[in-house]
Amino acid sequence: MKRVVYASLICLLIAVCFVSLSSAQVEEMAIGNTFGVGARTMGMGGASLALADDFTALYWNPAGMAQIQKFEFFSSFSHNRASANTYFTGDEITTTSRSQMRPNAIGFIYPLMARQGGLAIGFGYNRPQNFDYQTAITGIDPSSGTDFSGLSVDEIDANSGGIGIWSFGASVYVTKRVLVGGSLDFWSGNSLNHLDTTATDIVNIDNELSRFRYDDEVDREYSGIGGRIGVLAHLTDNINLGLTLVAPTELGVDELWYQSTLEVYDDGEKWSDSASGSQIYDIERPFEVGAGVAVKLLNERLILAGDVQLTDWRQTRYDPAPAEDISDDNFEKYYATTFQVRIGAEYRIPVVDTHIRAGYFRDTVPFTDAEIEDARDFLTIGIGKIFEDSIKFDVGYMLGTSQRSRYELTTERRTHRIFASAAYRY
Repeated sequence: MKRVVYASLICLLIAVCFVSLSSAQVEEMAIGNTFGVGARTMGMGGASLALADDFTALYWNPAGMAQIQKFEFFSSFSHNRASANTYFTGDEITTTSRSQMRPNAIGFIYPLMARQGGLAIGFGYNRPQNFDYQTAITGIDPSSGTDFSGLSVDEIDANSGGIGIWSFGASVYVTKRVLVGGSLDFWSGNSLNHLDTTATDIVNIDNELSRFRYDDEVDREYSGIGGRIGVLAHLTDNINLGLTLVAPTELGVDELWYQSTLEVYDDGEKWSDSASGSQIYDIERPFEVGAGVAVKLLNERLILAGDVQLTDWRQTRYDPAPAEDISDDNFEKYYATTFQVRIGAEYRIPVVDTHIRAGYFRDTVPFTDAEIEDARDFLTIGIGKIFEDSIKFDVGYMLGTSQRSRYELTTERRTHRIFASAAYRY
């Protein structure tokens, strides 16, 4: 009877309060985690709010679509490789990685008038969030007060999926130098999180328990409707200003979950339990406000651009909460207001008529229940060329690093992203 009570207590603690090692069990995956769209834009660090002159304007700043005076069909793919080094304080490093190729954007822009003062419409898909990453943990947990304190932990936390947006938008010149545009966005996507943890009492801190294994799988489907509006102003022939507002989006979540626990005692006796279920709830995302400037120099051979995007993630809400132990003020307590910074440059080499690019992208982590030692910083480069004024190819590369610590556990991430885009205009 003592073991049954003891086992039931452990199972309850793990199933309800499993927060000691895997931050993915606490941090809301659908919040933040910006991936970016378009090879040209991401080669410039994502700085596009004041440029927005290809199909990806539908995502970055829909006002820019009316600048496109020819029909454009656009497609883009991305390859993401994310590696992680994890270690407990003073312990050895465990390394793991995950890579995946995904469609990044596809769609078209159709100009109804091919002169200044015209109108353009656009339709297509952009995939701005990506969840393909995993971490692995090996070592003795030196923390205190958790279910794993003093135990030897062997864990893999694997994630996959992402969120994309199907959009229909329009843009128009309201004056000779000012464009206004907007889009209706249909959000959809999925995520799969699989956590497999084994904890072994190799130093005999418990006089009965030998080891236990915890397995947790969460499968989510996302859907929602939102929108965005933008303004693009040509202040002079060489200076552009872009402004965007992303409306709050109620992201519906259809979740299936499964959990199981196996415990093995010193005398060889075993105890196991499992549970599964489903739930439906909403994640109410807040307003996002962005502003950007672009300057064209050297007869427009050189473009310098910069964006900032403000999001107050503290205003996010669950409706209803996905678990009983998540309080109504969860986001106010554990999230912050973030400024996403995007800076880029593009130079056209006249001799070969080729564009080279470089940039910097900071995607601030909104989750505050961890010590952030290095934010998500990306350095970017890119190259592009237009053939016969109708076919355009672009490639962009991003290298990102970040580091955070929580419960005596440090995780260092390194991300490699490659974007390849092709567009046809006629």
